[in-house]
Amino acid sequence: MKTILMEKYISAADSVRLWTLSYGNAKNEACLFINGAGANTSCWSERLWSGLVEKGFFVITYDHRDFGYSDKVDFEIHPFDVMDLAKDAVSVLDSLDIAQAHVIGHSMGGFIAQLLSIHYPDRVRTLTSISSSTNSPRVPPPPARTWELFMENNPTGDFERDLEGFLPVWEYLNGTASFDRELAIDYTRNLYERQEIHGALGASHVKAQADLTDRTELLKKVKIPAMIIHGEEDYLVDTYGGIQTARSIPNSQLEVIPGMGHMLFNKEIKDKVEDLIIHFAWSHKQQDP
Repeated sequence: MKTILMEKYISAADSVRLWTLSYGNAKNEACLFINGAGANTSCWSERLWSGLVEKGFFVITYDHRDFGYSDKVDFEIHPFDVMDLAKDAVSVLDSLDIAQAHVIGHSMGGFIAQLLSIHYPDRVRTLTSISSSTNSPRVPPPPARTWELFMENNPTGDFERDLEGFLPVWEYLNGTASFDRELAIDYTRNLYERQEIHGALGASHVKAQADLTDRTELLKKVKIPAMIIHGEEDYLVDTYGGIQTARSIPNSQLEVIPGMGHMLFNKEIKDKVEDLIIHFAWSHKQQDP
């Protein structure tokens, strides 16, 4: 049966409207999913949401400011940073009267999830950080080929014309696992259905990360149960980023997945990551009286 999602615009700081999706019973424990830079809610699957709802969770996700269906922002006039994006996540919870949630973030969404755990620990029941890092200078930078591929891709706003530029990027970021071309095409089409893509994907989100600092010491004070998931073949955020994140958080477990890259365009790996998310949230779910 197809998942039925509830759509809602909520107000965040600076009068920015954020487009949200929620599914399930709002009285149940919540799971908040946070996308990476230049990503919308399509990076999470119906399979994942349905699996959590069947376990008795209320699922929430949203598009970041300046992306997807959420309000667009002129970054030069109204700049924002990742801490502002973390506050957006709190606004989403507040708008739905959610006191606390299991928070799951991918890439930049992992940065945001970590910041929530540091600065708003009472709002986070568990932390799941995927393909992310602590922003430590000890984490190796991406290979030169990563930046070369990004520079070679120049979106013009036309999906049919731009698709062939995105596919080599997605295949590379998929790691060494087999590449599901159709999964990548559907993902790219969804990006274009929500907005025109011109130039670097999620450029304002990249700019927002300019002031990020090393969170290693702050994460050592986090008491929240955490799961860190990372691919062995992540060519955007080095695998050590995940390893070091897990070492920094006292109550954490690390899942390093062979063949997995930064993006998940392999159904077997995507299913494995989703199953880990569902099991981790379930294992820390409050038991109904």
